[in-house]
Amino acid sequence: MKKIYLTIALCLVAFWAQSQMVAPLSHIEANNVRMRVLGDGSFFTPAFDYNSCKPQEVPVGSGKATIFQQALWLGGYDASDNLHLAAMTHGQYGTDYWSGPLRLADASTDMMTQMKYHHVWNLTREEIDDFIAHHGDENYEIPDDILTWPAHGEEGFAENLAPFVDVNGDGRYNPLDGDYPDIKGDQCLFYIFNDNSVAHTESGGDPLGIEVHGMVYAFSDYKNDTLNNTIFFNYKFFNRSANDYHDCYLTVWDDMDLGYANDDYVGCDVQRSSFFTYNGDDFDEDGNEQLGYGYDWPVQVGTILAGPYMDADGRDNPAFNGDCAMLQDPEHPLDQYAYNGYGFGNGVADDERYGMCYCIYHNNPYFGMQTTPEDYYRMMCLMGFDFRFFYPGDSDPCMWGTGFEVPQYSFYYTEEEEGNQPSDRRVVGSCGPFNLNAGQMQELDFAQITVFSDEEQSQMERKGDFIDYIRSFFANQVAK
Repeated sequence: MKKIYLTIALCLVAFWAQSQMVAPLSHIEANNVRMRVLGDGSFFTPAFDYNSCKPQEVPVGSGKATIFQQALWLGGYDASDNLHLAAMTHGQYGTDYWSGPLRLADASTDMMTQMKYHHVWNLTREEIDDFIAHHGDENYEIPDDILTWPAHGEEGFAENLAPFVDVNGDGRYNPLDGDYPDIKGDQCLFYIFNDNSVAHTESGGDPLGIEVHGMVYAFSDYKNDTLNNTIFFNYKFFNRSANDYHDCYLTVWDDMDLGYANDDYVGCDVQRSSFFTYNGDDFDEDGNEQLGYGYDWPVQVGTILAGPYMDADGRDNPAFNGDCAMLQDPEHPLDQYAYNGYGFGNGVADDERYGMCYCIYHNNPYFGMQTTPEDYYRMMCLMGFDFRFFYPGDSDPCMWGTGFEVPQYSFYYTEEEEGNQPSDRRVVGSCGPFNLNAGQMQELDFAQITVFSDEEQSQMERKGDFIDYIRSFFANQVAK
C-alpha cells in the first residue's frame, strides 16, 4: 500500500513539475534589436516577469520596447470534425506547449525528455566559422551549444531534429568529426517544443500532437538600416499524431506595445502580407513602467514571409501581375493567394505557400478572461465576418479581403478615418486553410521589422520599402 501511495505522490509531483517548469530563455542581439526568446512557444515574456523585462528592446540599450509578447496558434479538425487547438497568449492561465520532441509511435513525451530539451541553443556565425577554422587544434575548446546540438532524437523519436552540416557524409552528427550546426543568420537560436504533454491550460483546446522546431535569427549589418532592425523566425510543425487535420489555420498573435502601450493604432498591408502597430498620436509618453519613444516613435511590423504550403493542384500557380481578374479564376481558386503568397510563378509546381490570409485585432483586456477553443479558432479565420482584414488602408486595391466587392465598412480603411481612440491593441495574423496529415510537416517564415524615420521620410512612409526589402532578401538570400 505504501508503494502505491508513493507512486501516486511521485506522479502528482511530476505532473505539477510539468505544469510549473519555467520556460528556457535566451536572447538574440546580433544587431540593433535585443529580443528575449522563450523556447516553449510563448516567445517573449514569462507570466511571472511582466514589469522587469524588455521583451524586444530597440534600439539596444535604450530601455524602450516595441513588443510585449508574441505566440503561435494552430488549430484544425480531425476526421470526426473535433477541433484540436494550441494557442498561447500571456500564459496567465497555464500553457499549451512544453519543451522537447514527441515519440513517433503515439506522439507522447515524458518528464525526462522535457528536461533534456529544456534549453535554447544559442550560436553565432563567428563561433561556427571559428569551429571550422580551429577544429582539431589541441587548444581549441568546442562551444557547449555545438557539442550538445540536438541533431538526433533518441530511440522512438525522429532520427533527425536540428539541422547540421554533415562534413564526412555518414548521416550522424559528430562535432569531433568536424560536423557543425547549420544555422541561419549571424546569430541563431534553436529550440524544440510540443503541445502534447498534459492538458492545455491556456486555451483549453484538445492537443494536436504537434512537434515544433523553432529557429530565430538575425543579421549583423550596421550599414543596412533594414536588416539592422529585423529579426527572422522559422518554424517547422511536425504532426506526430495519427490524426489527419483539415481546415487548419496557423496564426501569429502579437501584443505589440509600442513604448507606452495605451496610445497605439494598428493596421495591415494586405499585398505585403504584413500587420503593424504605430502610435495613435504624435507623442509616445511614458506610462505603466513603460518608457515611451517621445516624438521619435517607430512602426513595428510583423510580416508573414512564407506561410504553410498550399494543397497541391499540380500547377506552378502564376505570380500576381497586377490584374485583379486573375485572382477570380473559378477553375483555379488557389491562384488568388498569389496576391501576397510565396513561390508563385517560379517554375516549380506545388511549392506555393500562403501569405497572410486574415488579420484582425482586439483590445486589452479581451483575453483578460479565459476563452473557449472555438473563440480562438473563430479569430484565426474571421468566422462570422464577410471580410478578411481590419484597417488595410489602400493596400488591397483588388478588394480581395471583401470578396472583390466595394467595402461597406469604415474599419476597412484606417483607424484614423474611423476616429478610434488609441489603446492597447493585439493583432492576429493568420494563414490557411490547409491540411496537416499524420506524419506531415508544415512551415512558417516570419519577420519582425522595426521602422524608424530618417531625415527624408517618416516611419509610416518608409515601412513599405522596409517590408519589400526584407521579403526580397528572404526570397533571394535566405530561402535559397
